[in-house]
Amino acid sequence: LGFFSAIAEVLVTFLLAVHGVVPNWGVAIIVLTLTARILLFPLSWPSIRNMIRMRELKPEMDALNNKFKDDPQGKGLAQMELWRKHKVNPLKGCLPQLASMPVWFALYTTLQTAVELYNIPFLWFPDLSDSDPYFILPIVIGATYFLQQKLMPMQGGDPAQQKMMMYFMPALFTVFMLFLPAGLGVYMFTNSVLAIAQQQIV
Repeated sequence: LGFFSAIAEVLVTFLLAVHGVVPNWGVAIIVLTLTARILLFPLSWPSIRNMIRMRELKPEMDALNNKFKDDPQGKGLAQMELWRKHKVNPLKGCLPQLASMPVWFALYTTLQTAVELYNIPFLWFPDLSDSDPYFILPIVIGATYFLQQKLMPMQGGDPAQQKMMMYFMPALFTVFMLFLPAGLGVYMFTNSVLAIAQQQIV
């Protein structure tokens, strides 16, 4: 189970317990993802609130980009002053998220190595331990990731670079998901949908 095996063993135990109540591995993965998202919500809440504040400052950030387009140092100082004035700290939202990363890495490892998913069908997947034979799930995950980027885009930086990242990252994510186990795809899709819902509610 890798570096985060202590956390992964807890997740495996919970996954088996859920499957004991709901005898469907696909549904058990969804319940596991939902539970993890709820338990880790206190860590992601500051990050989402910070992103919302950054979005509210977008007009002023765009004005600074235009004003200091030939002066990167001046733009950096002006951005720091703007963040200080509005009590926004980009790092403040990111740091709590780092604490939740071991759980997500452990969950990733758990689903990637779970022998219980071998030859188990779910929805149109003939085998949750194998990739989606029709490549539907990777495309849906890529579209969901794009929607997430669109709803809460990155703030600051070069607009052309932001636009490239908005399209390039979902495309890269889709290619990355093409040959991963479908069970892992179910987790990633569920997690993306929950992330969108969570940030919209906040």
